[in-house]
Amino acid sequence: MANSATPTGVFAVQCPNPRCRKYMLVEDHDRGNVVPCLLCKTAIRVGGAPAKDAAATPRS
Repeated sequence: MANSATPTGVFAVQCPNPRCRKYMLVEDHDRGNVVPCLLCKTAIRVGGAPAKDAAATPRS
């Protein structure tokens, strides 16, 4: 079993193609990138910043 220095978060994204709409899991390092749908190969932009960056932003 391999240990990782930093744990990787995983979350679901949905394909925007109305004929597909498949959910798939992506990792935190994919945020801000474009990944292909596993089924139909439609480009999916993975939005948002990693959770640790979003939590560091102060709210007024």
